[in-house]
Amino acid sequence: MANAPKVLVVFFSRSGTTRLLAEAIARATQADLEELRERRSRLGIIGWLRSGYEGTHQRSAETLPLQHDVSAYDLVFVGSPTWGRSLSSPVRGFLRQNAARLGSVALFATCGVQGAETALEQMAALLKQPPLASLAMLQSEVERGAAVRVGELTEAALSAWERKMIATS
Repeated sequence: MANAPKVLVVFFSRSGTTRLLAEAIARATQADLEELRERRSRLGIIGWLRSGYEGTHQRSAETLPLQHDVSAYDLVFVGSPTWGRSLSSPVRGFLRQNAARLGSVALFATCGVQGAETALEQMAALLKQPPLASLAMLQSEVERGAAVRVGELTEAALSAWERKMIATS
């Protein structure tokens, strides 16, 4: 590839699992990293219960202003944990607020047991165009090491981005 894309990884992580995957993707693509933040804490049992409720009922949460301008990036990876077998409310809020500013997007979602595929579908539905690639991973897979799966995701996304650039030039 003649010109590598400028890449950003945006994610939310309550427990740290999605953060591990986001950091691996950022390392693999030499991307900038942006963790979505909120004013209210999600720690403890109250935070866990509120997160599950918001996920189950497909609520959006407002996040603090971003450090990076998402429209300045060629490719943005967006990652979310799964809450109540659904997309997390901070990522839902981020996508609702920023979908129009996102160009090429790849998605990833983590879950304890199930629901990551549903979260990916919900994320894709909020985008203006289909994602270039996506990845659903169990927490146990992420904790054991996700290098192969991260490689597959990043290769698929970067190849799709390159084909898209060739097609539009």
